[in-house]
Amino acid sequence: MNRWMKKSLIAGVGLCMFSGCRGSDNEDMLRRVSQANDKVVACRSEVNDLKNQVADLKRQIAEAAGNPNRLQLNDPEILNLIADLRKQKRASGVDRNGLTIGRGDLKPQDASRVVKQNAQAMQVCYERALKRNSALQYQMGLALVVELTVKPTGAVKEVNVRPSVDADMTSCFQTAAMRWKFPTFGGESVVVAQKVTLTPKT
Repeated sequence: MNRWMKKSLIAGVGLCMFSGCRGSDNEDMLRRVSQANDKVVACRSEVNDLKNQVADLKRQIAEAAGNPNRLQLNDPEILNLIADLRKQKRASGVDRNGLTIGRGDLKPQDASRVVKQNAQAMQVCYERALKRNSALQYQMGLALVVELTVKPTGAVKEVNVRPSVDADMTSCFQTAAMRWKFPTFGGESVVVAQKVTLTPKT
């Protein structure tokens, strides 16, 4: 008999003694105390089961973090959660071309279209740098992130290139991108970050 049941039983017996309850009342009180005790035991069992589930989930997370390539997900609820998170990520301004949009009403597909239309200008800057910089000639290609701050008018306010492997090439990118024109949009200026891979023309 646990402590809570003992206290309830003592209280019930004391109440009966004080009020002079009959045998049937006493049995009813004991029955209710017993039912309450059964509920307490069931709740404790559920809490223990939940603790075990939490511990198991923590272990699975640790294993997934340690071996992300071996992670296998079978639970339909988890798979649905992952799908929902991916939808939210796409809706927040990340498209499948590696373009990320900051705050503002500029649509990712519109921004991506402008960058693609002007990709030739970046290729020209890269080809010029290849002729001058022998270190670039030994590389198979160049992966960059071009980050543009676009004003609601559609004009480019600022251009950053990461990494800056050649100062003249970066300057050429910046000069070219400052002339790009995006669609007008509402809200504040946005930051557009586009992954770009440049390869030498053969």
